[in-house]
Amino acid sequence: MGLKQKFAKKLINNSGSLKYYKNQVDVLTKKVERLEKANDSNNRLFNTIFLDYELTPSPLLQSFRDLSLELLRFMDNVCMKYDLEWMIEGGTFLGAIRHDGFIPWDDDMDSGMMREDYNKLVDVLPEELERNGLNDNIKINFRQRNAFVEGATSFLQLFYYNTLSGGGVDLTALDVFPYDYMKQYNGEDIGQKYEDARLKFYHDIVEIGDYDTTVERYHENMDLTWDKTNHMLNGVEGPQGPKRILKLKVFETDKMQPFKRVQFGKYEFPGPNDKDYYLKTYYGNYWNIPKVLTFHQRMGRLRKYPGIVEIFENEIIKFEEINDNFE
Repeated sequence: MGLKQKFAKKLINNSGSLKYYKNQVDVLTKKVERLEKANDSNNRLFNTIFLDYELTPSPLLQSFRDLSLELLRFMDNVCMKYDLEWMIEGGTFLGAIRHDGFIPWDDDMDSGMMREDYNKLVDVLPEELERNGLNDNIKINFRQRNAFVEGATSFLQLFYYNTLSGGGVDLTALDVFPYDYMKQYNGEDIGQKYEDARLKFYHDIVEIGDYDTTVERYHENMDLTWDKTNHMLNGVEGPQGPKRILKLKVFETDKMQPFKRVQFGKYEFPGPNDKDYYLKTYYGNYWNIPKVLTFHQRMGRLRKYPGIVEIFENEIIKFEEINDNFE
C-alpha cells in the first residue's frame, strides 16, 4: 500500500474528524439553501411592488426626474437642430419600456449614437451651451480611464450643476456612448480582440494625442467602418466588454435603426427600433426585476444638501424655459 493510500485510509478511519467536517458541510449547505429561498422570495416581492403597484416618488426624487427629463430634452433639441440621430439606451430605455419612465432605483441616464453623429455632437455642444446660457450649468466631461493609461479619456458625459446656490453640486448626468459599424460579422467571439483594441486605443489617445488618428487606428484594428453595414457594436470607450459589468454585444443594424420614439415620462425620445430585440439581447427576460441591483448613489449624496428640493425647482424652471424656446 502506497503512502497516499495509507494516508487516505487513516483519514477515513478517523471517523470523528470526518463526521465533524461532513456535519459542517451539511450545515453550510442548508444555510445556502435558506438564503437562496429568501433571495428568491425577496425578488418576487420586488417584482410585485415595482411592476404591479404605482409608487409615488418623494419630492426630491421627482425633482431629480423632472430635471433629468429636461436634460434629455435639451439633448433631443440639439440633435434635431443638427440632424443627428441618437437614442436612449441601457437602463434608461429599459425604464421607458418596463416602467414608463425611470427605473425606480436608477439615478443617471444613458444614450448612444453612431460615431459620426457622436463626433458632430461633441463639436457643436460648446456653442449650444453658450448660446442657451448653460455654460455654468452643463459641464462637458470625458470620463477618465486611469485604470488603463494615465490621462486616457473615454465616453462623453454631461453633468448638470446648480448655480443658484453657489454651485458645486451635480444634480443629474447623461452618458453618451458612441457606436461603430462592423464591416463583417459572422457570429464569432470578438471579446479578446475588443479588449486588445481597447488597450491600444487608450494607449494611442495618450501617446498620439490626436482623436481622429486614434479612432482610425481603432477602426483598422477592429475592422470597423463609418459606412452603414449589417452589424453595429458599442464603441471601445464604453463600459462593455467580456469581463465587465455590461457584456459586449453585437447588434443587427436593421433591428436598431431607424431609431423609434418611445414615451419616457411626459416626453418622447428616440430608442432602438425593435425594443424586444434590444432588451432581450442585453438583459434576457427584461420584464423581471434582477436579483442583483446596481446603484450610483447620486440620490444619497443629494439628500445631504439643505434646501435641495428648492434648488431643483429653480433649475427646472430655468431649463424648461430654455427648452421651450430652443431654436
